[in-house]
Amino acid sequence: MLGLGLSEFIPKLGFAEYAPSVIYGSAILVALLSLFYRCEIGILFISFLLPLYTLLNKTIQSELPLAKDIVDILIISMLLGMLIQGKKSEEQKIGSAPLLMPILVLMGYSFISLLFGSSSLGETIFDEFFNNRMAYWKNYMIMPVLYLVTYHNLRDRKWKYVLFGLIFVSLLVSDFKFRQSFRWVEHTHYMEGSRLGGTLAFLGPNEWGSFHAVYSLFVIGLFLLDRNPWRRIIYLIVVLGGTYSLLYSFSRGAYFGFLIGLFFIGLIKSRKLLVVLFVFLLVWKSVVPLSVVERVTGTFAEQGERKDIISMGDMDIDTTGRKELWEKALEFFYKNPIVGTGFNTYQLMTGMDTHNVYLRTMAEQGVVGLLIYLLLYICAIWRGWKVYRKADEELVRALGFGFLCCTMGSIVVNFFGDRWTYLQMGGLYWIFWGLLDQESRRIETNRITGKCDSGVNNS
Repeated sequence: MLGLGLSEFIPKLGFAEYAPSVIYGSAILVALLSLFYRCEIGILFISFLLPLYTLLNKTIQSELPLAKDIVDILIISMLLGMLIQGKKSEEQKIGSAPLLMPILVLMGYSFISLLFGSSSLGETIFDEFFNNRMAYWKNYMIMPVLYLVTYHNLRDRKWKYVLFGLIFVSLLVSDFKFRQSFRWVEHTHYMEGSRLGGTLAFLGPNEWGSFHAVYSLFVIGLFLLDRNPWRRIIYLIVVLGGTYSLLYSFSRGAYFGFLIGLFFIGLIKSRKLLVVLFVFLLVWKSVVPLSVVERVTGTFAEQGERKDIISMGDMDIDTTGRKELWEKALEFFYKNPIVGTGFNTYQLMTGMDTHNVYLRTMAEQGVVGLLIYLLLYICAIWRGWKVYRKADEELVRALGFGFLCCTMGSIVVNFFGDRWTYLQMGGLYWIFWGLLDQESRRIETNRITGKCDSGVNNS
């Protein structure tokens, strides 16, 4: 599978043009294996491609039969596979997913909000089933489904090792691709044209930076608690690659989220890190590249007149007028404080994005939607803390702490834009959450039954 990632980077061999067909054929094979053999294979395949979403997106946009529905086909195959394969007798029963009820509430309310939004947009409810808003909602809901599939199927330790191995390889390949592209960009001084979006397809440099802020914090958490020397070397390599991509994303929101995450780590795990952070904040201008300093301080060079509007896919984004966007979002909220204007309506009604998931959720889904969103973060923090504090095995505690760290990063970066609803941004987060809740459920079961082992299947 490493070849799939590298194919994008070796045009001399002429393999890049065949990558969509290779991924398409692999996806069909994986869907069949997930349906009739092991659901885990589908999880591994999707996880590997999330950091390399540009490759998957090229397949989706190709003219191959049903290519645009390839992710849906994989998800449906895994769900049906759970039914066809039945319960695996060799694996410990762990009960229903702890997050099942919040997920059902999220799905149900957001769907109702989607239909309610038709009145705000002057459409009929029937129109919702044939427009982009329904597709956007469906793609958003894929992530909670990934959580459920992961929780109920990815139980064997050997599968989890393979999962993390593939994810780490994918992250390194994505960073390598970014490095290969960025070295040709003028970045002695900061210019808007210096910013690249990485391998997340239609998402931009802010999302690229936030992606690495969140998942680098996760790996740092693993590094601090997992004492296995070989795995720590791998963690360190992944963090170095992610830090490079984060640094040259020129995303101030991502920088801030990463620093807050490190501050959290210092408070919870290593007070020495707080000293390091304090010293860094005193001397950072002499440590980081000049272009990064210029980006953070706002003293940058630009060829020609700087534009305040940039495009990301089919969305226009205001890079300087966030205050006005936030005020507009609050205006929408005050008009419909309970339920808002409807799911995914702000952009269609204003032509702009809010640059803040919390305010967008308030504007579109009201207080009810915001409480549901905050409840998910509360559940994530609680479960991560529980596993970190109560797990008997070092590696499992590392998973809990790593998830806590990336959750803190996610909470912060979502103040600066949508880092929550896109599959390539949040897919890994929900998969990690499924693994975390497996361990949380086993801790509860072992406490009730009086067992002292971690409950991990080591077969």
